[in-house]
Amino acid sequence: MSRELPISDVRPTQLYISREKLAGVLEWFDVDPVEYEPLPAFEHDGSWYLSDGHTRAFAAYLAGEDTLWIRRDREAREEYDFELYLQCIEWCEDTGVDSVADFRGRILEPETFRERWIERCNRAAGDPQS
Repeated sequence: MSRELPISDVRPTQLYISREKLAGVLEWFDVDPVEYEPLPAFEHDGSWYLSDGHTRAFAAYLAGEDTLWIRRDREAREEYDFELYLQCIEWCEDTGVDSVADFRGRILEPETFRERWIERCNRAAGDPQS
C-alpha cells in the first residue's frame, strides 16, 4: 500500500547522492507531471525513513514536488541489517541531513561517493575489505 507524504516528513538514511546516478535518473524522470514508482520507506520512532530511492526523492524535490509517494518497506527490518539503518539515521542526524532537501551541496562524483558513503557503510557492516 502506498501513501503520499509531505517531502519534508520523509527522512533520508544516507548522507550523499552520486552525481552520476542523479544524472541517470534525471534522464528518465518525468517532471511534467512528476511520475515515479512509490519509494520504499520504513517507520521508526514516529518518523518515515527512505530505505532506498534517495536519488529519485531528490529528483522529485528538484522538480518542485511538495510530496513523495512512498510504500512501506517491510524488508528493511526483516531481511536487511536494520542496525545499519539505525547507524545511518544517527549519521544523518549528526550531520544535519534531516530531509531530502539537505542533499543540496552533498552530490559527489562516483569515486568520492564510493569512498565517503559506500565504504563507510561497508565498514559499519563489518566488511573487512573496506
